[in-house]
Amino acid sequence: MRKRYLFFDYDGTLRSRAQDKIPDSAREALKALSDNGHFVSVATGRLQADALARMSREGITSLVADGGHSITIDGELKWMRGLDLDACKVLLHHFDEIGQPWAVTVKNEMIRYTPSRAYYDGLLDDYALTVYKPELRIDDLTTIYKMFIPCPRGKEQGMDFMGVPWARYSPESIFFEPTCKDVGIRKMMDWFGAPYEDAIVFGDGTNDIAMFGCEWESVAMGNAWQPLKDRATYVTTHIDEDGIWNACKHLGLI
Repeated sequence: MRKRYLFFDYDGTLRSRAQDKIPDSAREALKALSDNGHFVSVATGRLQADALARMSREGITSLVADGGHSITIDGELKWMRGLDLDACKVLLHHFDEIGQPWAVTVKNEMIRYTPSRAYYDGLLDDYALTVYKPELRIDDLTTIYKMFIPCPRGKEQGMDFMGVPWARYSPESIFFEPTCKDVGIRKMMDWFGAPYEDAIVFGDGTNDIAMFGCEWESVAMGNAWQPLKDRATYVTTHIDEDGIWNACKHLGLI
């Protein structure tokens, strides 16, 4: 059987939001893929440390994380970079000028820092440990992996994010993070010396769009964002209706 390199988005593709877990049929598919000699990885927007901790529990230790800005192979971080530092600093100074609270992740760890008491007191999600650091200065930052702002759905339409990539995972807040999973996938394929057309990607959301419509096959979940379905090679069933298993079966991988 031809060896394929499979890259699964995590939230909404492998992990069911409704069940807050990877469905049993998806776990069975992952095992069958590995047993058949295929390479199994994730392609997630999550921070590398977070993604590796989660996926190691599932027996997956190679991954594209940080929205395409890191690759990990057999549990070892091979490459990682932050967001465009200059662009982020310009945006953060703008946020200060308009009174917009913010927080940043500056290390490969699930901690974000904010100089804003308003952000700390009005925390809207539990994505990471949030530390109030009033002495934090924008111009002292040397690396930024993620940024966060409270932003009710719809409010972003009147805001200028100055080209810094962003994604929405909840009605209350916006994450600024890389959205170029295709970059990490290409780096991973290059690492193995494998042709890009041997890759297959699976996704459901807005931050998956960059890895669809590339040289490789792409599978959209039945619960996926419609523009992603429109770009997909194949649309499978809903994540909670054995979507991963059905897609792998349809593609002749298991």
